[in-house]
Formats: sequence, structure tokens, C-alpha cells
Amino acid sequence: METVFNEIQHSVKNWWTSLLLGIVYIIVALWLMFSPVSSYIALSIIFSVSMLVSGILEIIFAISNKKGVPSWGWYVVGGIIDLILGIYLIAYPMVSMEVIPFIIAFWLMFRGFSSTGYSIDLKRYGTRDWGWYMAFGILAILCSLLILWQPAIGALYAVYMISFAFLIIGLFRVMLSFELKNLHKRK
Repeated sequence: METVFNEIQHSVKNWWTSLLLGIVYIIVALWLMFSPVSSYIALSIIFSVSMLVSGILEIIFAISNKKGVPSWGWYVVGGIIDLILGIYLIAYPMVSMEVIPFIIAFWLMFRGFSSTGYSIDLKRYGTRDWGWYMAFGILAILCSLLILWQPAIGALYAVYMISFAFLIIGLFRVMLSFELKNLHKRK
């Protein structure tokens, strides 16, 4: 299976989409941490919109790099999943509030496994800091398992766990964006 880092012969186009996505996730995480009581209702809306934006940015990244990134199709699939989730959750906000811990847990698990895969690719290409990417991926997977294990503990717990998870994925996306920007210089 080809990966995003295989045979990159020029800088990755639109690397900044990962940076923007990371910044959005970090902002959402901080907002959730500092206003947990009022944020659960808003969380469903914010999460829905962030899924929509995530899907759009992931699709833009994939299409703009289809000639230079052999596995661009996987990015399109991830973008389409995020886009469909975002549209559905915006259309049905009450459903979002009821099932948001489960949706986030499975989405976070998917992103965590993707992150660990990216870290292995980075290790193959000699990136020194690949371990940090692996750690962020593993933390995202652990957060997803905690959310699945105890979804009934309450909205407050979910808000803090989700904010921590958003922070982890946001930091990963910011770091990944700069790695993508600079990867071609190391070849």
C-alpha cells in the first residue's frame, strides 16, 4: 500500500490545510475546557461544523495532490466520511447531542490509527520526531476507548475528554503540517 510520504518529489501542495485544521481543533479544545457547563449543547454544533470543514479541507488536500501523493484516494475517503458526518449532524442536532460521545470516539479512533500510520511512514523517511506523532496517535486511540468505555458518566466528563482529544489531534495536525512542508528538503 502506498503512503502519503512515498515518492514525494516536490513539496506537498496545500500543507497549510493541516495547519488550519490543527488550529481549529486546538481552539475548540480550549473553548471546551474553559466553559464546560454551557458547552455540551454547543459542542454538538461545533463538532458538526468542524466535521464539515474537516471533510472539505481533506478533500481539497487530496485532490490538489493526486499527482504527487500516491495514496491520495485515502485522503478523499477520510474527507468524504467527515463531510457526510458533518452534514448529517448539522441537519439533526438532537441526534448529535445524544450520540456525540460515540461518534467522536469512533472518529477519534480512526484518526488515531491514521496518525500512528503516518508516524511509521515518517520513521521510514528518517524523521527524528516520529515518536511524538506515534504518541499523539496512541493518545487519541486511548481517549476514544475511554469515551466508549464510560459514555454514561455524563456530559461534563464527555466535554473534558473530548476537549483533551481535540487538543491531541490539533497538536498532531499542526506538527504534521510543518513536517509535510519540510519533508521534500530532507530527500
